[in-house]
This record gives sequence, C-alpha cells and structure tokens, in this order.
Amino acid sequence: MKPRSLIYLSAFLSAGMALSGCVSAPIGGAKQSQFSGRAAPGKKTRITGASLVKPDCTFAGFPYTGIIKQPAHGRIDIEHGPVAAKFPKGSNAYFCSGKSVQGNNIFYTSNPGFVGTDQFTARLTGLNTDGTVQDRTFVIHVGK
Repeated sequence: MKPRSLIYLSAFLSAGMALSGCVSAPIGGAKQSQFSGRAAPGKKTRITGASLVKPDCTFAGFPYTGIIKQPAHGRIDIEHGPVAAKFPKGSNAYFCSGKSVQGNNIFYTSNPGFVGTDQFTARLTGLNTDGTVQDRTFVIHVGK
C-alpha cells in the first residue's frame, strides 16, 4: 500500500472513531433527566412527545429525536403527530405550554409476555427554540 493511501486510511478511521462517540456519549452540555411511566404488557403506549415551536407558538419543525439506548424488553416507535406542547418554566417557549402543535410522539411496546421494568434513553435536540440538547432516560414499569 502506498504511504499516501495509508495516510488517507488512517485519517478516515480516526474521524470515524471520533464521530462514533457522538451517537452514544452525552453531548457536552446535554441535560440529563429521568422519567418513569407505566405500560400494559404488549400494548403500544405513548410515553412522551417533543415539539419545536416558533415564538408565536406555531409549528417550527420536528425536533431531532433519537434513541441512544434501546430498551432490553421492547421496542420504540417515533411518529409525527399532534403533541400537547410542554416546556419548562424559564424557557423562552414556556407560554406555549398546553397548545397543540405537530411534533414527535415516542411510543413503547413491550415484548410479548414481558412484565417488569424496562428502560431506554432518548436524545432530544432543538427543544425550547434555544438549541437545548436533552438525554432523557425513561423507566417503564410494564404490568397489568
């Protein structure tokens, strides 16, 4: 192999390894939070929604919503649809809370027959119109 090819290969592999951490490692400054909820065994259950609004509380686009840690005993579906906007006090979009806008809904469905506790972590970016990045861990209690 030519020295020039080795340099390009080494640069490519270094960049790939550096970027691979972006998928699972917390982004610098990402807010970490944990929520819990309940789901019936084998039933598709809405866990949360995420929306992005303009200053006048109208739809501004779909926020990035990615699953960075999958549940061990179920699956996650992310679907576009109406979301009752909910923003924390102090955010520049707080006064939009309670208004219905388009957004991403996160659903959890447990594996057939599973009863117990499961969890997953979602990364939500662009919320509150201020570029906030949040990694939220959801603990799901699956039972009757």
